[in-house]
Amino acid sequence: MALPVAFMLAAQGAGMIIDYYGRSKASAMSEKGAQMQKQAIERAIQYSRIQTEQESLNSMVALRKNLGTQSALLAARGVRSGQGTAALFQNESQAAFNVDERMRRLNQLANETKLRAGLQITEMNQKAFENENWNTFTRNIINKIPTSPQAYQSLSESFGFKKVGK
Repeated sequence: MALPVAFMLAAQGAGMIIDYYGRSKASAMSEKGAQMQKQAIERAIQYSRIQTEQESLNSMVALRKNLGTQSALLAARGVRSGQGTAALFQNESQAAFNVDERMRRLNQLANETKLRAGLQITEMNQKAFENENWNTFTRNIINKIPTSPQAYQSLSESFGFKKVGK
């Protein structure tokens, strides 16, 4: 009678070990996936910054061409650069550039904030998975422990132990 009980207990123990191993591997893979996603988000943030810098550079080049063209046209008309109408045109071009630059920076910050929020969500999801994974493992182990006195009595009798007082 003791052999089947011992075998069942050994099988149950082996099942717990295999469950632990599988959950450990699942947790490791989940963490690795979260790290890869974090790296992808960091690269997206860097790409966003580079893209914004490139757009700023292109706008600066366009502004300089525009100011150069304005200066050349005004000089051809005999208007001195930096005075009167020439100054007005230059100031308008510079102001438009500054507004565009501020909008580019705001858009870049909004995009970066959105990406960082995604990073936080990824980390929270990964931690929630870890908690659920190990809570389930613990619950499974606790549920396998017999809680009734009859179960302990039958186990002790299977191993040849006698009830105290008999």
